[in-house]
Amino acid sequence: MRNVLIASFYTLPAIALAVLLPEVPLLAMPGWGAGLLLLTLGGLVQTGLSLGAVRASSERQLEVLAHELAVTRQDLDAAREELSRIREQIDEMPDSGHVVAELKVLQGLLGQLSAKTPERSKNKAPAAKKSDDLGLPAVAAAESPGEPLLLIDDAEVLTIVEQALREDRVDLYLQPIVKLPSRKRQFYECFSRIVDDRGRVITPEQYIPLAEEAGLVAVIDNMLLFRCIQLVRRAVRGQPNLAFFCNISNGSLTDVDFFTDFIEFLADNQKLIPNLYFEFEQEAITDPTYETQVNLQRLQNLGFHFSLDQVRTLDIDLPHLADLGFKYIKVGAHMLHELARGDDPQLDMRRFKGALDRCAMDLIVEKIESEDMLLDLLDLKIDYGQGYLFGEPRPTTQPAK
Repeated sequence: MRNVLIASFYTLPAIALAVLLPEVPLLAMPGWGAGLLLLTLGGLVQTGLSLGAVRASSERQLEVLAHELAVTRQDLDAAREELSRIREQIDEMPDSGHVVAELKVLQGLLGQLSAKTPERSKNKAPAAKKSDDLGLPAVAAAESPGEPLLLIDDAEVLTIVEQALREDRVDLYLQPIVKLPSRKRQFYECFSRIVDDRGRVITPEQYIPLAEEAGLVAVIDNMLLFRCIQLVRRAVRGQPNLAFFCNISNGSLTDVDFFTDFIEFLADNQKLIPNLYFEFEQEAITDPTYETQVNLQRLQNLGFHFSLDQVRTLDIDLPHLADLGFKYIKVGAHMLHELARGDDPQLDMRRFKGALDRCAMDLIVEKIESEDMLLDLLDLKIDYGQGYLFGEPRPTTQPAK
């Protein structure tokens, strides 16, 4: 309608000029020529107006398309994030091989635990006995750090330990290992704590003497080691840069049946290699049994590295340890002070550190509990420190079931 009205403004005058005026004096041309000129000019003007309208409409459409494209990009980014999250969840889901290996270890551990239970019931005193010869309970457990101790009978402790292992009530406690002198947290040492159905923590000091008497120590060591690896695997999800030290007792290392299944379990979790270092007591490494040598080699073949713990002497064959896969040596603060300080030190710290460096090994000094102790040790150019000065063992945010 708009175009018809515009056309009428120049079409009708053009017709009038052509019909009514034989000649237009102003333009010095006949009427029909003036009419044709007016029609041409009017058409050009209408075409220009139409092109302007088309351009404005196109610009509006482009703005709408740009907005829709921006919305589509946001939706695409959100879809990519969701896809990435789903992929991570799929990666975290164990495949059938992982499940079979894990269940095989658990089956063996529960079999060991069941085999030991009758022996315990025969050798232990009846559960009705509630106190020792002095009339006082043998051990105690805390509801949480800092709370009053609750009294627990010996027989109840072993029952709690056995049930906790069966029902996966094992908490992972972590203590930081810091880089010195910056004190930046670099690693965490893992400690397993058994929890009863009321949330009370039973510490190793409380149950180990009773477990030794009942013949349960090896079973407990194996179960706690396996649980520790499971908990570390959960802890590194979403935090791939975390690294942990996990102790393997000599009993677990020489338990052929358990360790065969454990190696198979680790083989299915080799992505933990950058996040996990295994600790071994010096005594087990310096005087190894055949089983110890074989199992160390199997761990090394998988790609895992080790730390030497419970060090009693620094008369160590460092190149041999390096060949076995050891990357760290952990020494007590008091022991290092006695050996390397004073007027007549027994240890040349500069030579010892140089030997460690040549073997690509680092020194961790543990049980640092005061600033004065740390200042004394920093003069020895130690690499890492651990102790209550830098943080006590604390439970992870992943609670026991």
